[in-house]
Amino acid sequence: MSLQFLQLDSPYNAGLNGPFTLLETPDHQHLAYTESQRGSQWVSDADEVSILARKYAMLRTQALTTQDSMGLLDRLLGDE
Repeated sequence: MSLQFLQLDSPYNAGLNGPFTLLETPDHQHLAYTESQRGSQWVSDADEVSILARKYAMLRTQALTTQDSMGLLDRLLGDE
């Protein structure tokens, strides 16, 4: 498991449309689960899952690195 935090001072990020979870089944089917104010849904359409996978990749580039995220967490917990 790794943690990466988005900085709060960034006004835009790839996750502004709400949370989503990417999944891969044992037989390598790619799925997504999304949540919004109007409800939640399972996504199995390959094109839609691909869009969310690209959003996830963008979020990872917009977030702090894993090392910087751990440093932030240490500072917030007072361990540094």
